[in-house]
Amino acid sequence: MAITEEQEQEAQTLEEEEDQEEVEEEDYSPPAKRRKTALEELFEEEDQMSLSTVPKQARRTIREQVDLEVQIYSSLPAIPMSGDPVRWWWEKSGNLPLLSALAEKYLCVQASSTPSERVFSTAGDTISLERSRIHPEKADMLIFLHKNC
Repeated sequence: MAITEEQEQEAQTLEEEEDQEEVEEEDYSPPAKRRKTALEELFEEEDQMSLSTVPKQARRTIREQVDLEVQIYSSLPAIPMSGDPVRWWWEKSGNLPLLSALAEKYLCVQASSTPSERVFSTAGDTISLERSRIHPEKADMLIFLHKNC
């Protein structure tokens, strides 16, 4: 069996690739550790202490935290009628962070009937004596388009 030139060249290139891989493996060294900055060195001890003393709150699951906050909230006295609920929740945000976030979201909504009054006014403008025979579905569509477009 004669070895052709092509087979010889393939064998040679394979040997060269294997040699190159071996050299690359020998040359590999793990990356050098990054030097700490002066600021990192200065606060290294504090950072280690803060990581080792994780507060109990951080170790709880969300479900446990919510249950605990609801229990604490239930045990608190009611807000007086003359009190400001937003300020009260702001003061309690340290003890009840999850509930105070919800309170902030929902207490910012203005309790007003103005939007519904505007819709009734639009309906009065849309359905006049000249349009008294309009179908209810068509009236709904016209009012919707007037208020949303």
